Amino acid sequence: MKNLGGVVVKLILGMLVAISNSVHCPAQGSKSVVHPAPASPVITVTVTDLYRAKHGHQAEVVIAQAVGFPNDTCDVITTFDVVKKYEERQTWSNVTQRLDIVVDGTPYPATFRDIGFYPLGLNLACIDFDSPFLHAQLKIPVLPLDLNSSSGPSSLSYDDTELAKSNPGTPFLNNQGEVSSVLVATDNGELEFASADDVRTFLKVAANVAPRPTLSHRPLSST
Repeated sequence: MKNLGGVVVKLILGMLVAISNSVHCPAQGSKSVVHPAPASPVITVTVTDLYRAKHGHQAEVVIAQAVGFPNDTCDVITTFDVVKKYEERQTWSNVTQRLDIVVDGTPYPATFRDIGFYPLGLNLACIDFDSPFLHAQLKIPVLPLDLNSSSGPSSLSYDDTELAKSNPGTPFLNNQGEVSSVLVATDNGELEFASADDVRTFLKVAANVAPRPTLSHRPLSST
């Protein structure tokens, strides 16, 4: 009986420990740790000013650049801050500028999908390759969005060292390799995070805007 009593006490203590752990574990695990995407799926978006230099040569100066990532609605999603100056000066006759998507160090002509100035109050921009055929040839894999991101960026945990080394436009991935948040620059120069749900809301609007002018074909003459 004495041994049985000791066993009962141990069982009770074990149950108390298990209950205690079940209470504390959610608190510790309430924040999901996310990390910046590795370099391979990350793309750079650049805005370049073109100047007429001496002897007829053309000088190029990159005036803005940011990180972006591939998506199946927009060829690249990046922070709006990088294209703000580009959009503002599109109609200036004295400025020639070029927007590029840079993949593995090679720039490709790109187009800014005009959804509005800081659309929906989000600091996101949709960039598309000028040539859909070229985009198809590059076979760039897209990064999926986190399907369980209803809690928002406040439920995510970041490594301070990784965060300090990250540039605007950097996607942060969960353990499944899905985009949980995106580091974006605001119009006042500060940095903040857009959640995966923010990106989804943005993409719903972007999907209703043609990425490039639609070509219309004239009907063939019957004569």
